[in-house]
Amino acid sequence: MYLTQGLRRSAARNPNRTALIAHGRNYSWCEFQDRVVRLAGALKNIGLGSGDRVAILAHNGAEYFEFSYGVPWAGGVIVPLNNKLPATDLVYILNHSGTRYLLADRAFEPLIEGFTRQLESVPQVLYFAPGDPESPYERALAAAQPIADQLRGYEDLAGIFYTSGTTGRPKGVMLSHRNLLWNAMSGIINYQLDESTVYLHVTPLFHAAGGSRVFTMVTAGVTNVILPRFDATEVLAAIPRHQVTSMLLVPTMINRLVREPELADHDLGSLRTIAYGASPMPQSVLAEALRKLPGVGFCQAYGMTELSPAATFLEARYHVLDGPDAGRLRSCGRPVWGADVRIEGEDGQPLPDGEVGEIVVRGPMVMQGYWRDPEATARAVRDGWMHTGDAGYRDAEGFFYIVDRIKDIIITGGVNVASVAVEDCIHELDTVAECAVFGIPHPDWVEAVHAVVVPKPGRALTADAVLAHCRARLAGYQCPRSVEIRSQPLPLSGTGKIMKAELRNPHWRDRGA
Repeated sequence: MYLTQGLRRSAARNPNRTALIAHGRNYSWCEFQDRVVRLAGALKNIGLGSGDRVAILAHNGAEYFEFSYGVPWAGGVIVPLNNKLPATDLVYILNHSGTRYLLADRAFEPLIEGFTRQLESVPQVLYFAPGDPESPYERALAAAQPIADQLRGYEDLAGIFYTSGTTGRPKGVMLSHRNLLWNAMSGIINYQLDESTVYLHVTPLFHAAGGSRVFTMVTAGVTNVILPRFDATEVLAAIPRHQVTSMLLVPTMINRLVREPELADHDLGSLRTIAYGASPMPQSVLAEALRKLPGVGFCQAYGMTELSPAATFLEARYHVLDGPDAGRLRSCGRPVWGADVRIEGEDGQPLPDGEVGEIVVRGPMVMQGYWRDPEATARAVRDGWMHTGDAGYRDAEGFFYIVDRIKDIIITGGVNVASVAVEDCIHELDTVAECAVFGIPHPDWVEAVHAVVVPKPGRALTADAVLAHCRARLAGYQCPRSVEIRSQPLPLSGTGKIMKAELRNPHWRDRGA
């Protein structure tokens, strides 16, 4: 099992069909493969050795696809960089990973040139500018000779995907060729992909959720439409223009898409599937999406970077508001092919159905470990089981339900409160655009439930209205003790997740927490 095999197969089957659409240009499968092989040759020309790390700092684009296949074709290891990270974190990742070569969009050149003196070993940088045939990247490809596939595969390291680092230094998740290909095969089955699929890439390709889709879609031979970043109006325009059939969005993107005033003005008849994941989905947002996009089948995958990234899957048939299957809407699904998933107690023993514990996963999707961090690896993977840090339970039919991130559970007066449940309640208010719930210090209860809420544009919302709504629907201990109304959107990570740590930290800063 090696990643480049999927590209060779798709190019052999449909050499002249469109593989990529990016920056106003179409690339056939034959042309895409030729550019991959030439990039591999260019990397070899500047000294890339087997297992050397090659990073990329860019927005989504065709070059990301070429990087994802050209580096392994040349025998290297990919290191996608989160383009939202500050220079300090980028320096840490480049040094920690031992990156020797860096592909970068020219837009990031001032940032890169500003921190090169902090690097332990300055990588060779190859800049590109989408649409510029005279960029160093394009000149290197034009001058390079194609090389034979180095055929790294199976347990060889394919990529190091760094986590967001919201609770400390980013950790480098080591994923093998087998990890990523197993996820690709599982995704093809779950999402029923074939060569008629037109897939829209709008989630960041530096993240495992979006980046793994590169390998899934190339292996399936679909047509890939690539937008540089998420913009609701651009997404709505791209769907009819390219007859998009499928895409992945994180919950905050779905929330903003269904709130877009121009939603009804676009013909979205080609769209068959919207997948979601990466963070909890407010039930009110999902219900609104189901009502506004009745012809679209919604589905979700649950997982994490350390699981390549999917562990469970909930099919479109369970994304309904009425009927016998409606009760599954809060579930994250059942295990994907090859995954053993169970709920463990604090003693490491399996818990019976219905009891809340930690979700743990075993199978060919579990990471090799954390790069240069054996202690963290040993804590996370025990006896082959990846400990996710998510609290959840399983029902009698094998469906899993996430209660909360263990670190996000609020312990107030000795009672556990799931922040996700409170957020779901607040999102029921039709005046709410975004919200985040977390614990803040309390002199008697240790923690108190606190909510930060952003109203929809032009809608009035008060803290008293939020509190009254929660008191009518939640147990007393679950209700927020304080509510902050904000006019500005909540801070998001590069992957579109609400950054609770950034909201929480000011409240705990003076308490050493």
